[in-house]
Amino acid sequence: MKKRLGDILLARGVVDALQLQSALAYQRKWGAALGQVVVDQRFCSAEAVLSALAAQTGVEAVDLDACALDASLARLIPCKVAEAHRVVPLRLEGQGMREVLVVALAAPASLATLDVVKSVSGKARVVPRLATDAALQRAIGRLYRGEPATPQRRPGMEGFTLPEWDESPSIVVGQSLAELTDMAAPAPVKQGDGEALPLLSPLEPAWTPAPEPRVTEHEQVLVYGWGSDAAAGLVRVLGGAGFTVKVASTADVCAASEAQVVVAPLPAMEVLAQRLRAQVLVAGKAPERDLPRAQAVHARGFVAAPVDPDLLLHAVRRLSRASGEARLKHAS
Repeated sequence: MKKRLGDILLARGVVDALQLQSALAYQRKWGAALGQVVVDQRFCSAEAVLSALAAQTGVEAVDLDACALDASLARLIPCKVAEAHRVVPLRLEGQGMREVLVVALAAPASLATLDVVKSVSGKARVVPRLATDAALQRAIGRLYRGEPATPQRRPGMEGFTLPEWDESPSIVVGQSLAELTDMAAPAPVKQGDGEALPLLSPLEPAWTPAPEPRVTEHEQVLVYGWGSDAAAGLVRVLGGAGFTVKVASTADVCAASEAQVVVAPLPAMEVLAQRLRAQVLVAGKAPERDLPRAQAVHARGFVAAPVDPDLLLHAVRRLSRASGEARLKHAS
């Protein structure tokens, strides 16, 4: 019988019994993968979970950030396939009928993904290696878009978790949020400056503009609905990239202009229940489930939690450029 991931983490001393119990309770409530939960809550690193998954599945893990990627292999797996299935070609081994394509993909290794890779690459044999989501996002950026390798992040700057929301409708946004234990990630922020972030299309019908902005145009990014620690971390990351940032109140975001970007957890925008003039970037737990919810609140961008700082910065830059282009088009 395959050993459970929680038992492996516990046996390795990566988490203790109380942490595992807490993570399992959180998993039952939200339906998230256990490995993601223990990383989100900063019980252990994404690398530790990846190593445990490798031991559980018998599939070798790889440090994708340390791998030299072969640009010639990009022809074997199209960029859209790489992004959709979170897979990156690493190398070809052997020759002729014995030739094998080695790929890195997200844990746990998916047979469906391997079948897709065989189909598009024309290779009969494909061998998987496991990598973190963040490392895969960065590798896709390096291989297909020529993005630079991501420098090592400082401890404590790896990523930002979502607040845990009381399901009661009486939440006061921005004030009564209970912050989860901050995550170490992916970083994943995975999210390089990855391109694999959905830019959501505006939804119809047309909307009624909010009141004229009271927030200065110099505040390019408004951080809204996060706990104090995560908000401070977001301000540091965004400010360090040259953005002018403010931890915003509900009044601030409601009055924000279309030239500004609001960065908020998805539940915060759902509770707000108002369409903003600003470009809204939301963070959610599961893209498959939360992308429709993001569209419902008229978000223009989505990042998966734990939020990778590099992907966050890329998404904010995209939305800032989009708002600038829209203003120029309108002015002409």
